[in-house]
Amino acid sequence: MLRATGKLWEKAIRMTSFSEGETTRRDFSLLVFAGLSALAAGTVPSTAGEPLTEQKAREALDPWYQAVFTGDPKQVAEVLAPEYQILRSDGSGHDKASYLEALPRHHVRSTFSEIIATGNDAVMVMRYRIETDQTVNGKSVKGISPRLSVFRKEGDRWLMSAHANFAPLV
Repeated sequence: MLRATGKLWEKAIRMTSFSEGETTRRDFSLLVFAGLSALAAGTVPSTAGEPLTEQKAREALDPWYQAVFTGDPKQVAEVLAPEYQILRSDGSGHDKASYLEALPRHHVRSTFSEIIATGNDAVMVMRYRIETDQTVNGKSVKGISPRLSVFRKEGDRWLMSAHANFAPLV
């Protein structure tokens, strides 16, 4: 990276001599801009999603689940982002307000497995399996099903923005 940047500066210096044809200030400015961009690209941290540990994923997942398990809309509201949406396996969905009026009722504490998370310090996306026994919209949901959740960081806490629940509603 630094070697490439050094070569750009060498070329920029040669360009200012105007010995090989007409080189304009515009050409020089473009080259300097390209060099500075290359240098900045090497010093700015990546914002791409990277694999995260299960422990890091649980920092977002556990507070959300604990709130939902209580069944208390006030506690659940604290872990949901304003833009929150859920999509269920039957195609039905909720925004934050309607979800808080139709919370599932858990009969036992669920267990999580196969947690795969990617993200960074601001956003986390995870897929996992959950074994659950609950009632959703008057329908029984029991067994192991896949889930997909998206969290975003606000201050020092993770808020759930989106959730896809693939559990069959019977």
